Amino acid sequence: MGKRRTRHTTFLFLSLCLAFLAALGTSLAVASPASGSHPASELNSASGICGSISAGGEIWAQDGFFKSWEFERFDSDIQVHEDGSFTVRETQVVNFTGSFSFLTRDISTQSAGFEEGRTYGKVRVKDVEVFNLDGTPYDGSMWEADSYEGGELIRINFQARDEQRGWIISYRVKGAIIYAEDYDRLYWNAVSLDRPVPIRSSRITVTLPGGTNMSKVKYVDYYSIPTPDSTKSLGRDGNVIWWEADNIQPYMSFTIDVAFPKGTINKPWPYRTSTLLLMLGLSLAIFLAFLALMLCLWLLKGRDAHGGPTPGVSYEAPQELRPAVMSMLVHQQPKVEDMTATVVDLAVRGRLKIIEEGSSGGNEFSFERLGDTKEGLLPYEVTVMKGLFKDGDSVEGEDVRLGDRLMTFMNGVRNEARKKKLFYDDPEKTVSRYFKLAMALLLVPPILLLVLLVWYDLGYVWFILTGTVLAGIAVWAIGHAMPQRTPKGSRLYWQAMGFREYLKTAEAGEAESMTVQNFQENLPYAMVLGLADRWAQMFAGILTATPEWYTGPVSGFDTIGLTSSMRNMGHVLMISSAPAHSGSGGGSSFGGGFSGGGFGGGFSGGGFGGGGSSAG
Repeated sequence: MGKRRTRHTTFLFLSLCLAFLAALGTSLAVASPASGSHPASELNSASGICGSISAGGEIWAQDGFFKSWEFERFDSDIQVHEDGSFTVRETQVVNFTGSFSFLTRDISTQSAGFEEGRTYGKVRVKDVEVFNLDGTPYDGSMWEADSYEGGELIRINFQARDEQRGWIISYRVKGAIIYAEDYDRLYWNAVSLDRPVPIRSSRITVTLPGGTNMSKVKYVDYYSIPTPDSTKSLGRDGNVIWWEADNIQPYMSFTIDVAFPKGTINKPWPYRTSTLLLMLGLSLAIFLAFLALMLCLWLLKGRDAHGGPTPGVSYEAPQELRPAVMSMLVHQQPKVEDMTATVVDLAVRGRLKIIEEGSSGGNEFSFERLGDTKEGLLPYEVTVMKGLFKDGDSVEGEDVRLGDRLMTFMNGVRNEARKKKLFYDDPEKTVSRYFKLAMALLLVPPILLLVLLVWYDLGYVWFILTGTVLAGIAVWAIGHAMPQRTPKGSRLYWQAMGFREYLKTAEAGEAESMTVQNFQENLPYAMVLGLADRWAQMFAGILTATPEWYTGPVSGFDTIGLTSSMRNMGHVLMISSAPAHSGSGGGSSFGGGFSGGGFGGGFSGGGFGGGGSSAG
């Protein structure tokens, strides 16, 4: 008997120990979930003890106490506006068990899935406000709304323990109305979707604009009653459509779909035909305004001063100007080719000799200085001489380089034109001012619109760039004609133009009465005017004697071959550096929707909006 009692006592003790260990292990499993796990997954592991989430809401342990929350009410009142936007007022009443300090509402701005029709612009959530249940504003320091790519996150801060709290969240939605061919459509997830707790009751209303033909309005919802004791009802009072439901389970949405006749609402302002016409009109006005402004400025400040009667054809270049300065007068800025023409001009004037060696066509040049005096040379010509003969009176091979003196040469030409008072102002600075204005018209408006695109849908507003681009082109083109020549500069300019006309139209027979001196003295001027080959053709077969300032690679002399050699020489002279050009040269898309069905065909959670809710 004693042994049987001892065995019975031992068995009872072991059973109690095992029961205690089992209970302890289960408690640890509930009270200590894995770090970083979602409350919903924590609930799943504890459902055997704590009950279903549909009955008790989201449940977890904190500081040794179980806490949970659920929505007593989640109502959505939607007011559709004639401008294509709509306002949502969500009334959220929450039961808190345990201690809580915040509630979040995440509103999705992702596009919905639909077939027929399109939307205009990006989905945007604007004008977020939070109120108490009595309609008074909630303390602004206790809530915040932050936009992010794909949604709007609203966080409400508070202190609650074992009590019911509630708020009204109001916001305006743009870009979420679907525009089809025969109707327009509101397709909206009326309660949060990513939500780990149930909603005991929900009332959803959609108020359409006054005057809506309600007989042509269609409405449907995509919500399946989850349990036998759940209910759902819907109806219409005037221009208000309503739904009521209870026991909406976690992670289930109540999606509504309302189609109303065309004309009930307008397209958003940026996408209307009237806006397109307005933007095209403004574009035309901007272009014409800048064109008129530039033409007036040219008449007042850009047109050359009168320099006397305009000459016709001139048989020689203006001898008052050296070739590079004449090029500056004609083109309003020095050119790279002007340095080569200056070298030829110095050779013609007996300052240096050009020697070409190699096969026909020439690829190597050397130079000899003839005299060491600077007398009669302009400063920029001295620059050329020093650049060529920096190491002695002769230079050949790789030492034949002038590229490093190019900028000094060009500045010297500008200074010479300034000294001779050919322009009222520096042409380069004048052109640069208008070039900057043109660049501002071409670049600033697109940049400004891209910045505005962050907050607004622009639609046809983009067409205003047509006007600013055309205006920029007009400013750039007319700006190049703005440097104003003085009376002296105007007289010499037209003489140069007359010489150019002569070069372009003269017959070959006219050269028979000319001398070698006529050919070689005018050759540098023909080079800066881009007509050297035409000038050489006039003397082809007439001049056969090689000029004293040039020694060619083959016996005999040909004027056309000479101009080709001078062009090759220019490439050799500039090879030491790559010269910079002188002077100044001159959401969202319209949609965002889809095409392709008909009204209906949606699904729960498939509309715009939705998002999620959480608390902690």
